[in-house]
Amino acid sequence: MANQRFKNELRGNQDDPDFDLDSYIDEQANASDTETFDPEYVDPPTSTKRNIIALLLFAVIPAVWFLTSSPISVFNFDNGNQTTVSQGQNVVQAPLPPAAPLPPRISTTEGVTSVYLDYLQAANEAGYTNQINPTGIRALYDSGVPLSYLEQMNQAGFLDDFSYSGIIGLYNGGVPMEYLTMMNEAGYLDDFSYSGIIGLYNGGVPTSYLDQLNVGGYLDDFSYSGVIGLYNGGVPNEFLARMEAGGYLDEFSYSGLIGLYNGGVTVEYLDRLNAADLLNDFSYSAIIGLQSSGVTTDYIIQLKEAGFLNTFSYSGVIGLYNSDVPVSFIQELDSRSLLVDMSYTDVIRAYGDGN
Repeated sequence: MANQRFKNELRGNQDDPDFDLDSYIDEQANASDTETFDPEYVDPPTSTKRNIIALLLFAVIPAVWFLTSSPISVFNFDNGNQTTVSQGQNVVQAPLPPAAPLPPRISTTEGVTSVYLDYLQAANEAGYTNQINPTGIRALYDSGVPLSYLEQMNQAGFLDDFSYSGIIGLYNGGVPMEYLTMMNEAGYLDDFSYSGIIGLYNGGVPTSYLDQLNVGGYLDDFSYSGVIGLYNGGVPNEFLARMEAGGYLDEFSYSGLIGLYNGGVTVEYLDRLNAADLLNDFSYSAIIGLQSSGVTTDYIIQLKEAGFLNTFSYSGVIGLYNSDVPVSFIQELDSRSLLVDMSYTDVIRAYGDGN
């Protein structure tokens, strides 16, 4: 601002014939120190908190979109009817029947007394030291497990069924006595570790779904994490039965079964791939993509017989098929030594240019 003022004054005084530039410069140099100058603008420091939030949003939003919005997401938990086109056929997957809500989580805000000796004395007077050794009592105290939770377990008859580490896990996992009672009455309490029970409860798995798997003979085929995934993926016994009848139940992981079910993949499509010895050439996500895109097994067989199946990814196969690129054109490119440097999009473009 001072520089601008100097320019304005200089410009205004240029019209004065008696104006002495040297005297003016001396006058400005000796100006009073009390003159106020406008402070220079300084960019505010970057907010670390804003940067962190922006980075988190940048990472989380695409991940959430992928898991919940992708048409072939294996974690599509919409239990509505799933309809997928399979070579001209509409496939409707039957949803799971609604289950009764699980009992609410226990409150873990009660805490324990601030004095360990008081906790130990109360545990001793209640007789818990006869069932839990001193190391366990100390661990329970350090983990914030109140004696009231031990009392609930004791009254329900579960105190002898779990180690102190199991009790700590159940308490911190929010597992109520009602769920343990449901699991016990259904005969599953001894079938799962305490970590499995915690996972099943927090995964929202009702005992009725365990009953369905058990009746179908599938309960022993999956870990508790597999059971949680199948339930939240909406996979019914009927689909597992069809996969077992076709000989595919052991061919896929539980995440693969979830993906195939929600992707609308039929056993008939798997049969065609298997009959052509193509089943082991693709992952379950590739199979989902191939069927949902309408790629026929005949086209895949042609690619394999011509030696091009490993040349392209499954997305490449889908692109070539949906662009009507014949295998004969790919063979012509290969015979001219052009294919080695081309992506599948290059092949599609080259075919389109020539047609």
